[in-house]
Amino acid sequence: MTREQTHSTDDPAFAEWLETTDDRFADAERRRVQVFVRSLLPPLGTKGTQEALIRRLDDLTAAEILDDVSVTVTGNRLCLCETCTGTDAGTNLLDSFNELNEWGGEFDASVAPFFETRELDASLTNETARALVPPRIAVALYCDESLAGVFPCEMGDSTLATADLVAALDRFCEGQEVVAEP
Repeated sequence: MTREQTHSTDDPAFAEWLETTDDRFADAERRRVQVFVRSLLPPLGTKGTQEALIRRLDDLTAAEILDDVSVTVTGNRLCLCETCTGTDAGTNLLDSFNELNEWGGEFDASVAPFFETRELDASLTNETARALVPPRIAVALYCDESLAGVFPCEMGDSTLATADLVAALDRFCEGQEVVAEP
């Protein structure tokens, strides 16, 4: 087991999610994945993981398992002041994060632990701010425009990583030929 993947298939909540989502994935006319990253150049310790994730999702798109993969750069922090959240970029990110946060009740799942709210202050300038800090990488799976999964998440008694979603996608497309681009 690597630190990127938990292999928590024994957890009843995750097993239920796998079974339900396998059926939704098979029946869906459109399947897409949205990847949220803090940066297109993450720290070198995680750069390879991020690139491998995006490459694998691109391979699944090329093999027509997925219809679309999009990448959204979130930045390191989202200022929660009225001015910043009132911008188009701030509104779009907050709307996306709120949608991700609402997912999971059906499977005893939550992404909340991975989206931190922090209070910041600068004693020299006497300024304060509240910020939302997203995970370094988050992945959302949509089946027919309905949110079907968000990783990383806590589900049941397990903490699941983005690699667990990729493993689930591989499971969902078993029996279908998936060829990586040369």
